Amino acid sequence: MNLGEKIFKLRKEKGLSQEALAEQLGTTRQAVSKWENNQGFPETEKLLQLSNLFEVSVDFLLKDEKQETGSEEKGYYVSRELAREYLANARKINKYMGLFFLFLAFTGIPYTLFPNHTIWQILGIAVCIILGILAWTFAMFTEQEKYKILRQEPLLFDYDVLKELSAEYREIEKKCKIIAIPSMMLFLCGILTISFTASGKLPWSAYHSLVFLGFSLGLFGFVYALGIMESYELLVKNEQYASRLLFRIQKRIRKKLDKTV
Repeated sequence: MNLGEKIFKLRKEKGLSQEALAEQLGTTRQAVSKWENNQGFPETEKLLQLSNLFEVSVDFLLKDEKQETGSEEKGYYVSRELAREYLANARKINKYMGLFFLFLAFTGIPYTLFPNHTIWQILGIAVCIILGILAWTFAMFTEQEKYKILRQEPLLFDYDVLKELSAEYREIEKKCKIIAIPSMMLFLCGILTISFTASGKLPWSAYHSLVFLGFSLGLFGFVYALGIMESYELLVKNEQYASRLLFRIQKRIRKKLDKTV
């Protein structure tokens, strides 16, 4: 192990977040993150503080080792294979969820394109609703039971796996923002146009089908991009996720239910 790996492992053994470790050392979370990713090196004073805090020698911290020391970390271990399978499964679910919202928003197209109460209007709306229900069903059946535990327990990773996922997350975040920002703009423009029309400030016309088309595509892009980012953040930012009040409450409830069963 190198210095970054040791700081990461020892911090996890102490049950400290990057923020908590930074506070004890009188530095920033960004500095700790750089140390753990081998993008920076702690000063001599900080090395001494790390040595005292983790109860190891400075020599141990600085000397690279091939073998890792054993630890009794509390959490659910996530291998590289499991992380990859979960992310692939999440992509499929987010795609179907995006299609669910897209098809529901599509109902506005036949509503504005055809005269009221005609067979084509009713049939078009019905088809969009059915497609939306099918997309929702596919999303529900695509979600695998074995991945639900990732949302129920703090997660543990090998250092190299977490580092790899973090680098990938930074790239995915950029791509998702490129999708999410214009999608949000399409969505908001659609909402405003429909609101003005519903209030009587704009007349309904067949051109509103284009508004609903843009609104639908924007909704799909936003839901999909947000879902992909959330799936990566569950892994990469699991410390923040597991520290949420709702997460702790849900975990206590599950433990009580397990005892009663």
